[in-house]
Amino acid sequence: MELVLTQLLKQVIDIEYHEKIQVMYPVRFEYGDFSSTIALQLAKVYKKSPMEVAGDLRDKLLTLSHKDIDHIEVVNPGYINFYFSTDVYERELKRISKEKDKYGSNIQYKGKRVMVEYGHPNPFKVMHIGHLRNFCIGESLTRLFEQAGAFVIRTNYQGDVGMHVAKTVWAILRKVKSEKAKVKEMEELSIDERVAFLGKAYAEGAKAFEEDDKAKHEIQDINGAIYNKTDAQVLEIWRAGVHWSLEKFHQIYSRLDTHFDREYMESETIDKAFMKVNEGLKKGILTKSKGAVIFDGTPYGLDTRVFLNSQGFLTYEGKELGLAQMEFSDFGHVDKCIHNVAVEQVSFFAVTFKVEELLDGPLFKGKQYHNAYEFVGLKKGKMSSRKGKIVTAESILDEAQEKIRTIVGENKMSLTEKDIDAIAVGAVKYSYLKMSPFKYLAFDLDESLSFSGDSGPYIQYTYARAKSVLKKFKIKNKVLPSLRGVHLRRMTKQSNTCSVIARNAETKQSNQWRDCFSRYKNRDRNDNLSDLNKHEIALARQLMRFPETVMRATREYSPHYIATYLNDCAQLFNTFYNTCPIRESKMRLDITEATARVIKNGLHLLGIETLERM
Repeated sequence: MELVLTQLLKQVIDIEYHEKIQVMYPVRFEYGDFSSTIALQLAKVYKKSPMEVAGDLRDKLLTLSHKDIDHIEVVNPGYINFYFSTDVYERELKRISKEKDKYGSNIQYKGKRVMVEYGHPNPFKVMHIGHLRNFCIGESLTRLFEQAGAFVIRTNYQGDVGMHVAKTVWAILRKVKSEKAKVKEMEELSIDERVAFLGKAYAEGAKAFEEDDKAKHEIQDINGAIYNKTDAQVLEIWRAGVHWSLEKFHQIYSRLDTHFDREYMESETIDKAFMKVNEGLKKGILTKSKGAVIFDGTPYGLDTRVFLNSQGFLTYEGKELGLAQMEFSDFGHVDKCIHNVAVEQVSFFAVTFKVEELLDGPLFKGKQYHNAYEFVGLKKGKMSSRKGKIVTAESILDEAQEKIRTIVGENKMSLTEKDIDAIAVGAVKYSYLKMSPFKYLAFDLDESLSFSGDSGPYIQYTYARAKSVLKKFKIKNKVLPSLRGVHLRRMTKQSNTCSVIARNAETKQSNQWRDCFSRYKNRDRNDNLSDLNKHEIALARQLMRFPETVMRATREYSPHYIATYLNDCAQLFNTFYNTCPIRESKMRLDITEATARVIKNGLHLLGIETLERM
């Protein structure tokens, strides 16, 4: 309809006008379905006041008598507000019913191959709450791009080499030598025990590296042995540690309902990275400086960064060249590769993208994007310290689950453990996603678990409420008469009222509904039904906005638009539920069913599960 209104406005503008005609959703539902500021834009051109221009345009628009427009209002300082006929709402409800889980899909990326690289937890380290934001955003983006018609490739890049690994392996190697322990025997421990063992080993290695020069040199030697694959015992411990870490990560991935088509490891990139660094040197893209290989970003307005250090080891920048080559070749043609990495790496990606573009323009130019989301911390207390005391992703999920279990018990709700975990995970995900990715997030667990506010449980509960209504009032093989033909009386600032007339009340499908529609047929048509109709219309308008909200979230890489939309939708539905007798109208049941469908589709895009009852 936005396009239709834009075309109508073009028809009634009688001068040559090349600027974009803005048609947008009004900030409040009582201002109509769409609003335009075109009169404010044209006032200087016509040399009239915006209100005069708006009035002239409205009069011309009314002569076009478009069947979907009920009426048009002009309000200060010159807005033109469009109000749709109820036929528009009914068509949209039918569309939602027909398209089901496809409602909200679009063709923004139809035929495109999009890679989303996200996650990035490092083996030998725990997954912390910062990683949770990465996973929540990344998973939602993959679903948004799929909804937009793209073929999506999910990848994860993890650091399985580096000093943090060498420190852990050093401590394990000491234990193996001093206690004559065997790595294979450690496999008999539970995965949680093995991961806890890695954590203790890392803490021991990190302490030794800072306090003991001999240990520091030994750790550096181990780092080289891992890179060069020269020590069989070191490699055995290293491979075991990577395997244990990934096993634990996969447990959490499953809980978060996320998965990957390919998990790249830093160690895999080394050979290709050295080849690309050498190629960069030969082409003069990279240069040598004080024994290192660097990229001088000055001519491009970028930072200068090191790709190979003076010890001959690849830096993160150097390994990124190898990763890019793999990502753009392992899956065939890639139209866009989105790197979902925190804002601290803005300079890193600006430089690596430029070097990759200079190395192979046709393969890389304009095809990579850094989705630079902001950091996350705790609203109360500290997130981490140098001593390794961090808030892990799993501890957040476990605590959320325990708190939900307590709430369920206190309210005597009949839910399974699977349901409880779905609510807990949904609460955490929603809390991460309701904020713009590009703003700092102060995470508050208690706030995220609320059943009555802007939260995952609140929206999940609203969905369950809608499904309960439908289950209760929809009678098998019985169809309520449609309210097609409902008319709206013009809503004004003075009365803000509208009337509903059910024209086809003669259709009596069963004794159960006869009395209900008899009341519609025989009541005084001057009855004030503004409270009922106002909420019906507001909710119908909100439902119609879902496809555009999905498109905007995709276009701006910002799932928070979906979260905000769903919260508004839930609030409108609950007001509608408490105000309008749903069972008295097929349209209201249709709106309820459409609301449930839209909430389910929206929560799916956020990676949040719905429950049929709560």
